[in-house]
Order: sequence, then C-alpha cells, then structure tokens
Amino acid sequence: MTVFSLRLSIAVLILASVVRAEEKAAELPPPLTHYMGRKIAQTMHFTGAPWLVRESREREEECTTLLQELKCKPDMKVCDMGSGNGFYTLPIAEQVGEKGRVYAVEIQQEMLDMLAQRAGVKGLKNIEGILGTPVDPKLPAGALDLILCVDVYHEFDRPEPMLAAMHKSLKPDGVVALVEFREEDPKVPIKPEHKMSKKQILKEWEANGFKLVREFDGLPWQHVMWFQPVPKQK
Repeated sequence: MTVFSLRLSIAVLILASVVRAEEKAAELPPPLTHYMGRKIAQTMHFTGAPWLVRESREREEECTTLLQELKCKPDMKVCDMGSGNGFYTLPIAEQVGEKGRVYAVEIQQEMLDMLAQRAGVKGLKNIEGILGTPVDPKLPAGALDLILCVDVYHEFDRPEPMLAAMHKSLKPDGVVALVEFREEDPKVPIKPEHKMSKKQILKEWEANGFKLVREFDGLPWQHVMWFQPVPKQK
C-alpha cells in the first residue's frame, strides 16, 4: 500500500467514525432547556470533579448522615446515578460488600476513569462503570434495590426517558433516593438552577410514574426523598 493509499484509508475511517457519532447523536431527542416550569441546569464538566471531593463537603452536607439514611446492606444492587469520580460510589461499594454490586453511571468517560483509579487504590472490585447516554443509563431491567441521585437529577436535559429507564431498572420494592439542594432555603449557597423545591420534585416525579414513600429533612442543605415505581397499568 502506498503512503497516499494509507492516508486515504485513515481519512475514510476517521470520516466514518465522525458520521457514526453524528448519526448516534441524531437518534437522541433534542435536549430541553426547561421542564414543567423549571430551568434545567448545565451538566458539570469533568474538569470540575475536584469540587466533588473537596475537604469541606462533609462539613457542609453531612454526607456520612446521608450514607447512614440510605441503609445499604450487604448483597444489595445499587446504582450511583451521575457518580462523578466516586465520592458516594466507593463507600456504598464497601457497604454492599463483595456479593453486592454498585453500578456507577456517567455520561462522561473521564469521570468513570477517575472513579476506576480511586476504586483501584481501595481494592474495590464490585463496581461496574457504565457510560450511559442522556436518555438511557443502560441499567439491567428489574434488578436494582436502590438508585441514588445526588444533586444530578436537575441536570437531566431529557428527564422523561431517563425516569422511564430508571423505573424499568428497579425491583418492585426498589427505590430512588433523590437528593437535591433546597430551593426553599435562600441561605443554601448554590445557584438557583441547581436547587429544587419539594413541590417541584413531587410534580415531576409523580407525573413520571413514581410515588413518594419516605423523606429525611436532617441534612443542612439538601432534601432527601425516596420514590418507588408505581406499577404500570397493563
């Protein structure tokens, strides 16, 4: 093969790859900017990952208290939705033990790479990183005991297909633990589009086939609300 032919072949492969990526993107519904009267926040870029593991986070958010309230047990199958670099993924993996499983879902491979590195340092082998899409977390159907969404749902720019996929992935008695900064409290130092009120949360989640089954109001800045899937009518 001549140098020209080799370069031409490489160019064709690159072009084909770009076309496939564009076709894949075209299959997705267009992202929303607002949903049910709420402005959707921009997704945190992976370059902001150090903020997730900042030294002050425990003091500000009482993360240990949240982990206790989640009541994760050995053998459970848990999803950390929007896992980032694994701030909650790693301790949950320790709680569910070797026979348990944690599915860490991200739409940025860079976040998953950071998580894998941190899990490797701790020797955790029960974490499965999943590169999802804005409409599909690619979770196993009917398998999960718990989906944890910490400060991530407000960034979903296609909330309805994501909630439908989460609904499908839960066991009949499985739950979603939704954690969001309180819009009702002006003292919470977070941008307005990164906050949600209980009223707005209930409006969106009940409209998408979930019922509220538990609440915890003991965190300094955040709501914690547990939702269970309502069985679909046949």
